[in-house]
Amino acid sequence: MQVLVSVNSVAEAQLVLSAGVPLVDLKETSHGALAALDLDRSTAIVDEIQRYRQHTAAKDIMISATVGDHCDTVDDLMEMITSRLQIGVEVIKLPEAIWAEPVYQPTIAAWLAQGLKLIAVMHPASLMAANMSERLQALAQQHYWGVMVDTTQKSHALIDIVSIAVLADFVRVAKAVQLFVGVAGGLLLTHIESLAKLNPDYLGFRSGLCEGTQRAQGLLAERVHELIVRVSEIC
Repeated sequence: MQVLVSVNSVAEAQLVLSAGVPLVDLKETSHGALAALDLDRSTAIVDEIQRYRQHTAAKDIMISATVGDHCDTVDDLMEMITSRLQIGVEVIKLPEAIWAEPVYQPTIAAWLAQGLKLIAVMHPASLMAANMSERLQALAQQHYWGVMVDTTQKSHALIDIVSIAVLADFVRVAKAVQLFVGVAGGLLLTHIESLAKLNPDYLGFRSGLCEGTQRAQGLLAERVHELIVRVSEIC
């Protein structure tokens, strides 16, 4: 099991890289659950990660980015994805408000046909829907690379909203159809052990690594390092 940490600056990227975080996610953390980070900061972070790769031969680091909580037009979606791929982002995370909206389906299908690694982000409520398994199978059939669950309101941790049994079923079905599956949403370090038992491919963190568990605050070095230690002890 790996860990993903969302960052919004070069300094935060340097911190998570030095701690050994393999999945680095670019996100505007001051507002919105999946708000896109501006291109200038995104470019600077990607450049820093590329330099780190060259100097350390760390080939397993992966760069992902969100494209916003919602999208106004198909052209906007195209621009958001294209601009991030051009600077070196490797994986794009799409919120359910975009990937589940029919108007965007042709555009998304075209990207998937080109082999773009897309992660569909699901609302917690969608995991409790009767058609959850069918939706995951459909994502796999459309050749999505991965799927994850994340909360929109960070005042409550995911496991306070969705039962462990439901999360276990989500992970099981997603892995059965060969999707790279992640679990995130206001997670704290104390949640690692129980969620690791579900065997997701990765756990995503931000709030639990910040001062006062406020995601808009900066990452705390000691918590990032503790995250890596705890996960390494389990895995």
